[in-house]
Amino acid sequence: MKEKTAHGTHEPFVRIVKRDTVPLTVKIAVYAAAILLAVIVSGIFIYFVSDYDLITTYSTMFTGVFRNDITINNYFKETCLLLMIAIALAPAFKMRFWNIGAQGQLLAGGLVAAAWLYYFGNSMPDAALLPLMAVSAVLIGGLWAVIPAIFKVRFGTNETLFTLMMNYIAIQLVACCTDIWKGIKSALGVIDRNAGYVGSLFGLKYGWIYAAALVLLVVMYVYMNKTKQGYEIAVLGEAVNTARYAGINETLVTIRTVFISGAICGLVGFLYVSNLNHSIASSTGGSYGFTAIIVAWLAKFNPIFMLLISLLISFVSQGSSEIANKNTDLNSSVSDITIGIFLFFILGCEFFLNYRLLIGKGKKAAHEGGKEAAA
Repeated sequence: MKEKTAHGTHEPFVRIVKRDTVPLTVKIAVYAAAILLAVIVSGIFIYFVSDYDLITTYSTMFTGVFRNDITINNYFKETCLLLMIAIALAPAFKMRFWNIGAQGQLLAGGLVAAAWLYYFGNSMPDAALLPLMAVSAVLIGGLWAVIPAIFKVRFGTNETLFTLMMNYIAIQLVACCTDIWKGIKSALGVIDRNAGYVGSLFGLKYGWIYAAALVLLVVMYVYMNKTKQGYEIAVLGEAVNTARYAGINETLVTIRTVFISGAICGLVGFLYVSNLNHSIASSTGGSYGFTAIIVAWLAKFNPIFMLLISLLISFVSQGSSEIANKNTDLNSSVSDITIGIFLFFILGCEFFLNYRLLIGKGKKAAHEGGKEAAA
């Protein structure tokens, strides 16, 4: 809506002004408000589909996550898997290379690990087999990501579409291999081999997953914030011309960073095969490759914030599944919708952190906009 001034020009009644800086207290308040709204709206949604009131809804979710050792371990396991994929995407995204292919890179790494397990699981001890599985998964995951990176730097292709299409190639490769391996069976199931299990760590069934996530979190934080390579990623992501003027090798940094991104996804694929499923399927990894994109973006590529967001998303997912399990009329879609509600409000609050609405007549709004810009 525009307001006519005395000079005959038209000024918008509602203005959107970009914020230069936002105090930490304001950020915390906005995120808290977004989460509170998500809690209320998701509670209303669940009430209409299950007749659970707000208190019953979240007490059931809490019980579903922290009921016993099994549910607690599952919660932290899912959190760590999501966190590791988000960590993998962070350096590529910070460099403005939009890697949408985490799912394919995870499957590529998992497939080569499963191949080692299938063909050599009965003839090699764990001491030899597991390192081969892990190193191969990391290398293949990294190389799978490097393919679109090479095309990007050499021919200027769109990495978003390229990495997305690579997902479908990986899915079909896994489907082809598992179809061959299962033979006359209806499904591959667990690969029946005597080796290839990483086992527990510190008495925890998923201890290796916890340890890998913790190590990656610390290493990636240091790598992106305290090293020369992390600085090169940041500069290249902010201004390509500045990076070139500073003598940064754009091709080398791009390929190196994307390889690291894919290699971490490949490592996650190895953990799926060796610690979780002892098998591989085209559905391995679920939708984490895409959910992790939101986690990395919301966290502004900060691994510490990624951990907090991963904890929230995993809680909502597992808690909503508990509600669906207790109601025969509901299914797993309840969990997906609830996560969507939380992500909608959290993503929505990004607008209010980056922009402010100015409502008023021309001169007043312009004056306020000028003050905001000056600040």
